[in-house]
Amino acid sequence: MKLTGKNVVVTGASSGIGRAVAMEMARRGARLVIAARRADRLEEVALACRQLGVSCTAVPTDVTDRAQCQELIAAAGEVDVLINNAGFALFDSIANAPPEDLRSMMETNYFGAVWCTQAVLPQMVARGAGSIVNVASITGIMGYAGMGGYCATKFAMVGFTEALRDEVIGRGVQVAMVCPGTTDTEFFVKAERGKMPGASRLILAVKPERVARAVCDAAGDGQYRRILPLAAALFMRLKELFPRFAHVLMRRVSALLESRVSKP
Repeated sequence: MKLTGKNVVVTGASSGIGRAVAMEMARRGARLVIAARRADRLEEVALACRQLGVSCTAVPTDVTDRAQCQELIAAAGEVDVLINNAGFALFDSIANAPPEDLRSMMETNYFGAVWCTQAVLPQMVARGAGSIVNVASITGIMGYAGMGGYCATKFAMVGFTEALRDEVIGRGVQVAMVCPGTTDTEFFVKAERGKMPGASRLILAVKPERVARAVCDAAGDGQYRRILPLAAALFMRLKELFPRFAHVLMRRVSALLESRVSKP
């Protein structure tokens, strides 16, 4: 699929990866409908996209509300590409995680994607064309201590994506996902990257623009899964082949790094 002239919906577009995806889509000539809760920042992104010569409509949306997701898709009309990107993270141990944080992350990160997908899927299947890209995470492939609630939302997203792909294969609808590691955005400032296991912080954060290019490429070619950066992709492959070893390695390296930091 070439993205020039295609109608693209991007959720979570007011900042971070979502903003970068909207801008990259605009550079590739797509017509955009962007969504997020923060209306003022969303409109700033829409203006920046319009300055690149494409149409861009800002639709303030809370993706935890199924009705608002349906209204978003209705406002977009015929959707060629849906990018399910909305999400946030709060890191805590399972024992100490506030119930309201766990629920809120699941409602935004997972159910937001479900509601938008359910709203757009009938029209894509009816046309026999369309592309859905879910922005997941390496935390949907491997669970990390201190991040259990967030990991659960991304494991849910990975399973949802795999099932959806199998359901629509051969019906003209592409389903793909992008699994970045840590990104250099305010997302990880709010989540407090310092709470992540020490070994996980050895993988350098990637720029949101790099993730955005991967998302746009996925929308075009429908490749099932992209993991970035390369170091994360290699470690995820190790985890899938030798899960117990990968977790032992993560624990031991993290303990070593954290013990060095704690020494006076």
